Amino acid sequence: MVSVTFYRPISLDDIDVEPLADEAWADGYPFVERMRHDWKSGENRFDGPGERLIGAFEDETLIGFCGLNRDPYVSENAGRIRHLYVSLDHRHAGVARALVARALDGASIWFPRVRLRSTPASRSFYEQLGFEVVEETEATHAKRLR
Repeated sequence: MVSVTFYRPISLDDIDVEPLADEAWADGYPFVERMRHDWKSGENRFDGPGERLIGAFEDETLIGFCGLNRDPYVSENAGRIRHLYVSLDHRHAGVARALVARALDGASIWFPRVRLRSTPASRSFYEQLGFEVVEETEATHAKRLR
């Protein structure tokens, strides 16, 4: 049987993210647990204008996700890529690249620019996607969408 990877908007009310959250925690990425907490508390549900949370699935199993929010750290209207995580077994297969592309699809309608804070290990990945290094509060990279 051939596995199929597909992408779609998700709600953490309907998707079990716990296996990926456990893996991320063990892998040294606590932001997934923070995302779950913020979702439950209502602090961040990716439901504002232009916001979204995209999931990657292999068959019916969630293998990664990426969010886009309005950037809370700037007064300008800007988006922010948040909480990109792909399971260890699915890395280096284009899943992260596809998740970011789908999170940004149509985002220029809402946000002229998108910012993010990368880890040292992910910097070159974002630069390959056209994000430029910036020296701004709470951001390491930004990309102009329009």
